[in-house]
Amino acid sequence: MLKKYGGAMAGLALVSVIAYYALRPQPVIVEIGPVERVDVREYIAEEAKTRLADEYIIDMPDAGLLKRIELEVGDEVEAGQVVASMDTFPIEQQLAGIEARIAEAEAYMRGVDTQKPKEEDLDTAAVRVKEAEDAIQIAQRELEIARIAAEDAEKERKRVQDLVAGGVASPRDLEVAERASKSANEQRRAAELSLETARKGREIAALGESRVTGSVDDNEYLREAYRAQAESLRAEAQIARDRLERAVMRAPVSGPVLDKFVKDSATLVPGAPLLRIGDMASAEIECDVLSEEAGRIQPGNSVALLGKAITGENAAGAVKQIYPAAFTKISSLGIEQQRVRVLIDYDREELNLRPGTRLDVQIVTGESDNALAVPERATFRREGQSYVFKVVGGRAVLTPVRIGLKNDTWAEVLEGLNEGDTVVFEPENDLEDGSLVSPR
Repeated sequence: MLKKYGGAMAGLALVSVIAYYALRPQPVIVEIGPVERVDVREYIAEEAKTRLADEYIIDMPDAGLLKRIELEVGDEVEAGQVVASMDTFPIEQQLAGIEARIAEAEAYMRGVDTQKPKEEDLDTAAVRVKEAEDAIQIAQRELEIARIAAEDAEKERKRVQDLVAGGVASPRDLEVAERASKSANEQRRAAELSLETARKGREIAALGESRVTGSVDDNEYLREAYRAQAESLRAEAQIARDRLERAVMRAPVSGPVLDKFVKDSATLVPGAPLLRIGDMASAEIECDVLSEEAGRIQPGNSVALLGKAITGENAAGAVKQIYPAAFTKISSLGIEQQRVRVLIDYDREELNLRPGTRLDVQIVTGESDNALAVPERATFRREGQSYVFKVVGGRAVLTPVRIGLKNDTWAEVLEGLNEGDTVVFEPENDLEDGSLVSPR
């Protein structure tokens, strides 16, 4: 009986031991580590691309035949280099005819003493004076119209420039407005020259009238008439020379040809775009940040430049400009967002980035050196409070903390932990305050 009883007691003890180990709480396997001091940088990460702040459109200065442009997109040009030209034969012939008429007037001036005025020219001279006065009135009206058009075009250019600065309009809109303003100013200048020519014509007509009404013995008026005629012709010649000069178009800056709008020789109107040339010295980086994050950015903030286009490991830039107005943008997920454009400057000698190059940027909004920190994944929030699980005696203790700067890797701890404390790096969903933990 004793043997049976002893065996039963031993079996019961074994079952109790097995039940104890089977039913006792099992520790949660977690990754743990110490609270340490590191440099923490808080930043806004965005995709970005390079662009040229200064681009120049070369367009037709006058109506005429454009010669074939040999440059192609991507070719590099130097400032002052001839990039396009017009067929100047008609202008050269016009100038030659004007110069011949100037020589004729000067020859008449030299032979004025041998000429005699004719009385029958009185009526003709009076008609010419009236025609000249009518021509002046017409030229004055055309000049007034041209001035109004030029002023309106300049106002429109400034308005579009402001819209571009605010991120509402595109640089292409500004190019169109600038070409319109330039064309309107050219028309105004042509109208001013036409008025000047009409006034010279009236002077010639008036002198011609005085010739037939003056003394037949005094031929000095002829000298004045031919002098006025020569001056009028010189004004016309200067217009032709200006056209000849503008017929040869030169690059305003050194840089690449970004666009070629005319493929072959063609007859074009004034203002027709021919080439677009970029100023590589004006290269900058642009990115669009969420409007709610833009307030954390200030001009001069440092920027880390990342991506395949960046060959160095420590490429950096600085915030150059923050646009004042936000704009609506649809994200890749189809979500409507309000964003603000930010321009970033960088060392162009260190980084040779072509316009339109895509890269990643990290705009630094705060820095804390040698800060007490934990991995960002160790922190979580409950009811507006940040927490971590601190490991004490093999158990996870829910510990409130005050977080300062943080990024994708680190979170600065301002209160709640001490250097050397051990925390759970990535809390599991089933981890609770007081849970047994075992390091992974």
